[in-house]
Amino acid sequence: MKLYKYLLSASIVAISAAMVSCDDDDIFTVDNQQCFILGSSDLDCPKVEGRSGIIWKSRISNDTIYLKISPSVDPAEELDSVSIKLYVSKGATVSPDPSIPQNFAKEGGVKYTVTSGDGKTTRTYVVTHGLTDIVEYGDGFTRGATSSPSEFTSFTNLGYPGELNNFNLGDSRQYGDLNGYVAFCGHDHFVILAGQYTYPKFDNAALAVPDETLALKVFKYSDFSPVGNLNTGSVPYTSFRAVTSDINGVLVAGVALDGGGADFYYWKSYTDAPTKLAHFSETMFANRDGADYLQVTGDIFGACNICTNATRGPEGLHYMIHMENGAVSDIQTVSTGYSSSDGNGWQMISAITPELHSSYVVGDTDKTIADGNGNNTLRVCANTYSGKTKVNMPVVLQTWNSWWVGTGSMHNRTGARRPFVSAMNINGKHYVALQLGTGWWFHNDIVELDDLSTRVVGTEIKYAVNNGWSFGASCDWYWDPDKKEGFTIYYTERSGVCSSRLTCYE
Repeated sequence: MKLYKYLLSASIVAISAAMVSCDDDDIFTVDNQQCFILGSSDLDCPKVEGRSGIIWKSRISNDTIYLKISPSVDPAEELDSVSIKLYVSKGATVSPDPSIPQNFAKEGGVKYTVTSGDGKTTRTYVVTHGLTDIVEYGDGFTRGATSSPSEFTSFTNLGYPGELNNFNLGDSRQYGDLNGYVAFCGHDHFVILAGQYTYPKFDNAALAVPDETLALKVFKYSDFSPVGNLNTGSVPYTSFRAVTSDINGVLVAGVALDGGGADFYYWKSYTDAPTKLAHFSETMFANRDGADYLQVTGDIFGACNICTNATRGPEGLHYMIHMENGAVSDIQTVSTGYSSSDGNGWQMISAITPELHSSYVVGDTDKTIADGNGNNTLRVCANTYSGKTKVNMPVVLQTWNSWWVGTGSMHNRTGARRPFVSAMNINGKHYVALQLGTGWWFHNDIVELDDLSTRVVGTEIKYAVNNGWSFGASCDWYWDPDKKEGFTIYYTERSGVCSSRLTCYE
């Protein structure tokens, strides 16, 4: 099943009887007049365009046509009032007209009668639905069954004060400069850590006032409605610096301590009290801008790598913390080989695997790279653990803006998060979720790690927003191996949040 860029119109297509049908012994022949519906390949099988816009293919068993629907969608909604495209034997006709919308999710399905060209032979098929096939392990998640990204829900509709696109307001938080980080907290909720309400960074001291009600808001994933605040227990909400989740959607937060140390906490549910995961004496969240970050690769209760930033400098230093069964087993400082103090001072890494001394992907602003307009731009690459770069994302990726050369220019605000990268391991295949952009255009995508340029069709999100002085963006995801599906959540300064679903079903 593939998500086509064009719409398939419902029609009957006559195919020569010399072509192969769904099965050779399935051809119904009387007086040399064939009478059947084809279905031997992805090209000629019956298919419908669902209400979501996804093209669903089918399989034929005897006289039943099963539309292969992903378990991530509701057939009653997806297959109601849609039409079908059928390929039939030469000269045959079909009744009722396939272009007439039907409810293929109804009990008993929808019957279609095929009549041979001489009118002497008929055959009746029932069109209903069943589950799609699961792609093999190692093939990652499928393109066609990936739900299209949701529309943006603005920061004002998320319950933050202000007005979208009104840059005349005196407090930049009022037009969405929240210094926000997004992360799942279980499979049904996500959290936005608004750094401008936990640890404000304003030149005007009168505006630097924390607000506990807006600092760590929790939302339902299903409709983005606010449900309350994260239970921070005895941990001061003003000490929170960054949030993320592990592969299972367990929330992990980094907390800065007086004197430079850091504590990590986790939550399985936003109503739980925080549980300490680890304590470190190293300074991990020292930036007084938007440049702090936190990434977890793997399962915090099994094997995982946690990455966060060290002190900025010419070597591009970061901490990689390895954990086994909930305990820290190794902590190392790794060097990307690219300065984290050049450009506007933004750089992050994300471990590719949960194994000890994993390779990692880098997101970096770099003043030595320039786009066609002479602007400083962005670097995305994959390094070995020792810091050797193995893969570079092409300098030109966003071909949807022909005038825009490069992967996007840096934000004007120091420490603005762009490009934000998150290594993904789904169904045995490696990807990278990334967020790029200029001061006016923005781009979220998922690309294959092997070349950092092959896009996963259906996951691209592009939009325009005046965010040149904002704090950038963040994203998070989780994967449910039992349901063979996962979810992403994207947060963008001055805009809001959007999401998409990933699945292992064809």
